Amino acid sequence: MQSIAHALNSHHREKQEYCPDHGQYTAIYTWLGDRWVGGGCPHCLDAQRQRQRREDMEQRRQQRTQTMIRLAGIPERYQDASFEAFDAEADSAVRVREACRRYAETFPERLQNGTNLILSGGVGTGKTHLGCAIARYVIAAHQRQARYATVSDAVRQVRRTYDRTSEQTEQDVFDWLAGLPLLVLDEVGAQTGSEHERMVLFEIFNRRYSDMRPTVVISNLGCQDLTQILGERVIDRLLEDGTALAFTWASYRSGKR
Repeated sequence: MQSIAHALNSHHREKQEYCPDHGQYTAIYTWLGDRWVGGGCPHCLDAQRQRQRREDMEQRRQQRTQTMIRLAGIPERYQDASFEAFDAEADSAVRVREACRRYAETFPERLQNGTNLILSGGVGTGKTHLGCAIARYVIAAHQRQARYATVSDAVRQVRRTYDRTSEQTEQDVFDWLAGLPLLVLDEVGAQTGSEHERMVLFEIFNRRYSDMRPTVVISNLGCQDLTQILGERVIDRLLEDGTALAFTWASYRSGKR
């Protein structure tokens, strides 16, 4: 036992050292191969480990964010959509932009309460831009999966399940759409209005309402016309503790032309 202890002690040394940041400390050196190693300030070493841990966590967060944005279905044109990049010239546009920003910033509360948001107004007024900005913010800031889709996208996904070679069922698609923490559904009211499309929309909204999942609805129609398309029952559920924002200013695209 004494020989083992002697061997261990012969490979370790303690020495009083001085750290400019933390003052005097006991340095521990270990004989490794042909030289003594170690002796660093334990406080500096601990700070370095914590800093490395934070950097590793931030790197994993960024990788997770990139993966979720890639899966969000955001169109190429709106990949960089943000609230800062939204061209708000009219006072009403500023108010709408800030309302969308608050919705995104407080999304954990919206998710808990299942709060919906309707963005309605004329073409070219920036509805899709702000919808995608909300989705990107929710992913980056809150690490919650968001998904952008048009009504046509959702209907096509459901119809694909009717193919005998499909590996998904209709129920699988509805479960996925209903389970997303945030769904940004664009072009509501622009569809053909077939019975199948109304069924798909009703199933999506009904399931998300029951599961208290927030939905951002984007439409070129006003609330009255939207009610005729979706029905009073759906609109009532969307606006239960929800908000409708009207994009009343002129089209940015026509201004550019």
